[in-house]
This record gives sequence, C-alpha cells and structure tokens, in this order.
Amino acid sequence: MSTRLVSQLFSGLAAICAGALPALAQPAGKDGAQIPDFSTHKLWVLMSGTMFLHAPGDPGPGPIVQEGKPFKVDQVPYRADTSNPILKPWARKLMDVNNQRVLAGDIPFYPTSRCWPGGVPGLLLYPGEPVQFVQTPKEVWIMWQRDAQVRHVYLDVPHGTNLKYSVYGESVGHYENGDTLVVDTIGLDDSVPIDRFRTPHTKQLHVVERYRLHNDEKNIEVVVTVEDPGAFTQPWKGKVDFEPGHGDRSGQWVDSICAENPADYFGDKLRNAVPIPTADKPDF
Repeated sequence: MSTRLVSQLFSGLAAICAGALPALAQPAGKDGAQIPDFSTHKLWVLMSGTMFLHAPGDPGPGPIVQEGKPFKVDQVPYRADTSNPILKPWARKLMDVNNQRVLAGDIPFYPTSRCWPGGVPGLLLYPGEPVQFVQTPKEVWIMWQRDAQVRHVYLDVPHGTNLKYSVYGESVGHYENGDTLVVDTIGLDDSVPIDRFRTPHTKQLHVVERYRLHNDEKNIEVVVTVEDPGAFTQPWKGKVDFEPGHGDRSGQWVDSICAENPADYFGDKLRNAVPIPTADKPDF
C-alpha cells in the first residue's frame, strides 16, 4: 500500500471520527470525574510560536530559548541560547557546534520540516497544520495532519514493564479537574531533538504533558515537564498554546504528505541539509 493511499485512508478515518466524536466523548471518567472535551468537531493549531515558552509560575530556568534577539511568534527559531543551566556539558557542546554551523550557513534541522517524526514533546512545536483529538473511554488518539502522525494515549493504566523504544514512546494518561488531560510518556528513543533549537536528549527522557482547556474552551494550554538525567541537570518546564483552526490556518483537514512533495520548500539541494527519510522496503 502506498504512502499516499495510507494518508488518504487516515484522512477518511479522521473525518469519520470527527463525526462520531460527540458520542465517544464520555460525560464522566474514572471515579465519576468530569472529562474535558477536546474533540467535538475541533481542529487545533499552534498559536504561541515554534518555541517552548516559560511555564506560568515555574521558578526554574525554563526551556531553551533563542540567542541574541527576542523571539516573535511568527519566527522560526535560529540559534539556541546555550547558557541555560539545564544543559549538561556534552549537550551544551553539541548545541554550540550546531549554532556555529547555522552561523556558517547550514540549515537548522527541524524534524517535521525534513519529513522526520516530531517526537515528544517536539511535535507540539509544528505550526500551521492542525491536530485533532479522538477521545474514547480507554484511549485518546492525538492525530496530526502533518504526515498523518498519531499518538496513542492509554487511559488509567500503568506503564508497561517491557518497553520498546520509539520516536513516540509509550504514553499513558488520565483526566484531572474536569479540564485537563495528563499524558505521561517514557520509552522515547534519541533519534530526534527536543525542540527546534536541536536540544538533544537520551533514552532516559521522561515527559509529562498537561493539556488544559481554558478561555471558555476556546484554547488549549499545554505545559510540559521534561526530565532526563542523561542530558539535563534538572527537570524543566515549558508551555505552548493552541487555538481552533480557522480559514487559512487549517480550518479543515487535508492530506499532508511530506516525503512525496516534489517542491523544494526546505532546502533539499543546499549543502548539509539532513536527508529526508526513505523506506528501503514496505512495512508490511
């Protein structure tokens, strides 16, 4: 089955699920707790920009930010400020090398722009194309239009004991306070960076995301807590915000096939661009 056909089937599934979502979203969760409804006929798009912001109330150093000038929402991150004390020496050294390469004219590596999976929590930083939630009593699907990437969040269960590392790892979750979905992810491999500043991590990475509906359910705030004793000196927090898709900003779900796109939007022909992944053989 071709990649394009798989994407078309996925898009059809998304449309079907969107029509069925009101029936799937449950009025009460475990122990009678109210379930926030992220899914009723809504596509969400990033509104806070392609960099993790400092989480409200967090006294820590926060996420990696841009070096040299203030970050604007409509900008693409460029160079990382590696003075942040969360970085262990090896991670800082690697990021300094990447900064120098960017200054010399190389293209920064943004996984989703080169058709790589976004990873956790990096996929949260992909702009423009929407995300949709499918909520069932036992599982939440977080479905991204970008390359038909899907995350499975298994509700009210513990992590497994025989983890197999992958780009999206193993996610378990639960609802809190009637407005929040908490997602706990481990088992993440180290193939893609944390963010668009190319912050590295190890297989010890542990990410907790808190998706909170607010502003009369017009927005989603996602606060991430990142812990990785292999790459960071301490846990740190960051946040992003989403709003409903509208107009040119992803008001409807469409096919999005990155690797088969013939246009050179992302500098394929420039030196040292990270290659777009290709399949040597069918997956099935």
